[in-house]
Amino acid sequence: MNLHKHARLTPRGRALLVQRMLDGLRVEDAAQAAGVSVRTAYKWLRRFREEGEAGLMDRSSRPHSCPHETAIDLIAQLIQLRQSRHTYRQIALALGVAVSTVARRLKQAGFHRLAELEPAP
Repeated sequence: MNLHKHARLTPRGRALLVQRMLDGLRVEDAAQAAGVSVRTAYKWLRRFREEGEAGLMDRSSRPHSCPHETAIDLIAQLIQLRQSRHTYRQIALALGVAVSTVARRLKQAGFHRLAELEPAP
């Protein structure tokens, strides 16, 4: 199992924590026995009540969305202008984005060095 490096409990440990609370052990005592905070114990209890055993499994910590992600059509425009031998600053001004965004996205796409592009006409 690929356990999160900071997780105090495995899914089995979470199930044991929840079972202790359902059996009548005070939340504070169950949390202390498991080595987690009371807030964390309540979180696992809530997830168990809402989702059952599946709620105790590890979840991805990746964000559901990234509102600052550069649009694919903008990246295509960046590449097109770079292939026309424009500088980062020229591209940034033309498209209204930060120079750092231009540099980062072009580097990721492999178009960051003018010398590696087609020769100037």
